[in-house]
Amino acid sequence: MLDLGRPDRLTVAMTSYNFKSIFAWNIFLYTGFLVLVGAYLIVQMTKRWVGWTGTVGTAAFLWRLILTTGTGSIFGWLVARTAFNAAMMAPLFIAMSLSLGLAIYITTRILLDIGCERALGGELVQRLAKLLGIFVATTLYFTILLHVTNIYSAARIDVERFLLIDGGIYPLMFWGGYVVLGSLVPILMVYSPSINQRPLLIGIASTLVVLGGLAAIYVIVIGGQAYPLQLFPGSVVSSSFGDGVVQHYFPTVPELLLGLGGWGFAALITLIGVKLLPILPIEDAPAGDAAG
Repeated sequence: MLDLGRPDRLTVAMTSYNFKSIFAWNIFLYTGFLVLVGAYLIVQMTKRWVGWTGTVGTAAFLWRLILTTGTGSIFGWLVARTAFNAAMMAPLFIAMSLSLGLAIYITTRILLDIGCERALGGELVQRLAKLLGIFVATTLYFTILLHVTNIYSAARIDVERFLLIDGGIYPLMFWGGYVVLGSLVPILMVYSPSINQRPLLIGIASTLVVLGGLAAIYVIVIGGQAYPLQLFPGSVVSSSFGDGVVQHYFPTVPELLLGLGGWGFAALITLIGVKLLPILPIEDAPAGDAAG
């Protein structure tokens, strides 16, 4: 029976944080980021405070770097998994968040412009596309550096071979989905003069970046956990519990619906915000078009 004279154990668990755990840090990192983003929207839409836009925006960007460092550290400090436990995870996640975030922004912006029958703002999209190319190339560089570093370690050669060569779906998603379709092809597209001046093609390149990023995350998260734990390095471990066996993962219908629901909820919030709040630029046409 619960003793009402003492604090409820659940309440204690929710208000007492173990700051040796990165998950406890993330509670404050995500909450702080939401507060800063909310403040950024407020100062943008308030004439009296519009002068603070740059300051608040810079603070939100710096906080976002710290937040993504925490996300990458969840994997980087996880010593139990051979595919994780690498200091490169933090900068890799930062670069990946910048490339995926910008790609989603470009795609969303183009779709909103089409849906609202607005000028697509080719000049702005072209500049953002070139910036996207830099972010994608940076992410690819950190990914290569992560795997080269792991290959240098004899204890990680087997897991690297699993993820990059003979792991079935994981090498296919890494090389085909992430490296080729999600990185090299978009980089060529955004720096091609015949393509980067056409917003719709830039939207396709951004979509490829998003799909390639999802493939990379799948390889990191699912592939890293599918590879068996090394409970006793140098020894072969097997049991009826599946020790030493590569695991196979197939998402269930509820998991798929949960993932799609997250994207749908984010899209709904965006549409409501665009409808009710003045957050889209009033004029985004090139200078030549405006003069005409």
